[in-house]
Amino acid sequence: MRLARNRLRVKNIADIEPFYRDHLGMQAFDADGGLVLGYDERQCLLEFHEGVDQPFYDGPDGFYWKIGITLRDLDAAVAYLRQFGLEVTQPRQFLEIGYMCHLRDPNGLPIELLQQGFEGNETPFGQDAAHPVASQATLAHVTLRISDLAGAKAVCEDGLGMRLMSVQPIALADRAFCLYFYAWSQDELPNPDLEAVENREWLWARPYTLLELQHIAELDGGVRQRQADEAGFDGLSLLDDDGRLRDVSAEFAALS
Repeated sequence: MRLARNRLRVKNIADIEPFYRDHLGMQAFDADGGLVLGYDERQCLLEFHEGVDQPFYDGPDGFYWKIGITLRDLDAAVAYLRQFGLEVTQPRQFLEIGYMCHLRDPNGLPIELLQQGFEGNETPFGQDAAHPVASQATLAHVTLRISDLAGAKAVCEDGLGMRLMSVQPIALADRAFCLYFYAWSQDELPNPDLEAVENREWLWARPYTLLELQHIAELDGGVRQRQADEAGFDGLSLLDDDGRLRDVSAEFAALS
């Protein structure tokens, strides 16, 4: 089993394919409806649909946060993207999490670019690569925010049989949260301690998509779901053991 589709509702689909295809190097996949883009069918694909009037809600209590793309050489990818005038934040080593930066697609949906190695641990991938981003990229994370950790564990572990791969607590001056990474994987961790920093570069190099849950305990009122007329997260599908797409939107909506 694996995450197969991250469905996103957008105001304008016309600029979506050129952005993800030309700049990020994704390819189009067959779809019954909408637009499906990604790097590899063994990873999660992005499924876009039109039909909303309002922009993406980007508040800190929003349920949907971002997708994460891992790269072997982040600086090389950023230099390429900036040639097109794209606004990409300056790469930085964020605590002991990873070397990263951020940008947005034409509908304002957030994208995190994360180097598989920490700052200074880039891996050259060749100047003759077919595409400076796609040749080194994995669509590695779909990130949701949650306030009910016990409920999330029940859905992911008991309901869907996912495995908790990493726990990454973060305490900043202005906020604190914890990241939980799930997948259907039997890979042996370098260190069995789920909070071990030494596991993180290994985790960022996995060739499949992980579900990342950002638990924010102080969101007492729960996490805000997308309104019907807003751009943003529209659901998830997984590929089951029989090779069929299974919509799990209701299960994941309950994680808020």
